[in-house]
Amino acid sequence: INYISVDRPLAARQSVTIGGTTLTNAEYTTEPINAPQVWAQGYDGTGIGIAVIDSGINNVSDLSVKPGQPGGTRIVYNQNFVLDQNGNISPNANDVYGHGTHVAGLAAGNGEKSTGKHFFRTFFGSAPNANLINLRVLDGTGAGSDSEVIAAIEQAIALKSQYNIRIINLSLGRPIWESYTLDPLCQAAEQAYRAGIVVVVAAGNDGRDLNASPEGYGTIEAPGNDPYVITVGAMNTRQTPGISDDIIASYSSKGPSFIDHVAKPDVVAPGNLVTSLDFGGDVLASQNPSF
Repeated sequence: INYISVDRPLAARQSVTIGGTTLTNAEYTTEPINAPQVWAQGYDGTGIGIAVIDSGINNVSDLSVKPGQPGGTRIVYNQNFVLDQNGNISPNANDVYGHGTHVAGLAAGNGEKSTGKHFFRTFFGSAPNANLINLRVLDGTGAGSDSEVIAAIEQAIALKSQYNIRIINLSLGRPIWESYTLDPLCQAAEQAYRAGIVVVVAAGNDGRDLNASPEGYGTIEAPGNDPYVITVGAMNTRQTPGISDDIIASYSSKGPSFIDHVAKPDVVAPGNLVTSLDFGGDVLASQNPSF
């Protein structure tokens, strides 16, 4: 044994709560990142596996194989890593909290639930034909632990060839307690990178935390502090498709990273008031009925 690290708690990273209201709804998500132009070139995620390590994914119609044909699903694998109160792991990887399904829709929703004569606009995910590998690590409150996420990352690596997993999405995080060179969560992310998987991580929602500095610098969360992952900050699109009026969301975590001073985030993308999926009765939707 060379080093011991605490199995620390972590949590989902969704839109920030402002004045008691969690903002989770908007109009434009794919246009500011030029996704439609990429789709026009034939790149829509076909054949690509995205491992969503989150609170689970429920099989809603936007994740079907083809719009209008809800019989098939693009959720090609499901596994639960969350321990219950008795220390056991249920085989059920369904989403209870709502965050994982929301993330899955942003990544790969095909617009089924917002297509038709009753709708004024269709909401697509960035890769609307990609397959999803559902690795549940967060419980019904959006909480989890390092060890659960590490186990899920290792499973994604093991399944890489079978499902052509090219991307791991980690819209979760926790404070930085040690160098990324020692942190087991960061080292697991690096293991995936070395296996040929792109690891995408939320920067965090601590940009308004002025304890580190008056400007909120040094608030990037782990594992987004690792230089081998793509760390994504949140921008506010002002609900327009163009980027000329975009600003960084005030709550988006800022670099450099604590301890190692890694320059982060690497990129920013729509993260404020983004539209995605719910499944009826999920915790996030019930807590925020107006959205």
